Amino acid sequence: MFTLLAQTAPDTLLNVSQLGIAGLMGGLWWWERKYSRQREEQLSQAHEMILQQKEHLQALLDALEQNSRVIATFTAAQQDLKSLIEFHLARATTVPPPPPSSPP
Repeated sequence: MFTLLAQTAPDTLLNVSQLGIAGLMGGLWWWERKYSRQREEQLSQAHEMILQQKEHLQALLDALEQNSRVIATFTAAQQDLKSLIEFHLARATTVPPPPPSSPP
């Protein structure tokens, strides 16, 4: 605040000093309200950004959940296919070959 006072022109200081304590209090009130409004705007913007990020995160989590379901289904299908192949391989090795046909 002292920096602000040091940078002002002497005429401005003279005008402000003529307002007295009431003018000083009014100026301080105006200054506080100005920066309070700016802070409220900053908080509102930050809140809006958080809500947008929440929406993006929810979309990401939904996609991740769907991908997990697809992978689980695919893994189960591969396990079933593996079991079926193993069953047919085991059956093929235990079945005796057909007898040779005799010529007529």
